[in-house]
Amino acid sequence: MNTPRSRRAVLALFVLVLLPIFSRIAAAQSSPTAPVAKIRDAWVEDLHTKQLEPILKFYAPDAVFLQPSGERLAGSAALRNLFQTIMGMFDSNLTLHSQNLEASGDLAYDSGDFQEVLIAKATGAKINTTGSYVIIFKREPDGTWKIIEQVFTGIPPAGT
Repeated sequence: MNTPRSRRAVLALFVLVLLPIFSRIAAAQSSPTAPVAKIRDAWVEDLHTKQLEPILKFYAPDAVFLQPSGERLAGSAALRNLFQTIMGMFDSNLTLHSQNLEASGDLAYDSGDFQEVLIAKATGAKINTTGSYVIIFKREPDGTWKIIEQVFTGIPPAGT
């Protein structure tokens, strides 16, 4: 039997338990940083699976990649060459640990730490690296986010 008391109990359950859960889900889905986090995660997956064309689509045509060595690579051709070289020489097991993901207007950034094991395809030698990263995104006029600048800073392996 559906009494006013049982309806109040159901309403109280909804307000106290379910509404906060639904609110968090809705907030996460509508977060301005959600699309950027999705791109970051897809970028890592495409690097793991060596998907050159999809990874390049994440970048603006004039994007800049700052390597741990300090070398500045700019533009689509330089990025294509970089990723072709990396994918041809190594298998990568990169893991990003985001520490700060923010968006304001048409700009967003993701900053954190990384660990990577590079396995040389020719020899099987493993290179363990750690460091920090920053990825800067810009929202294009069509609403898509593109990487405009990416920086990786490496911590030399112990004993080097």
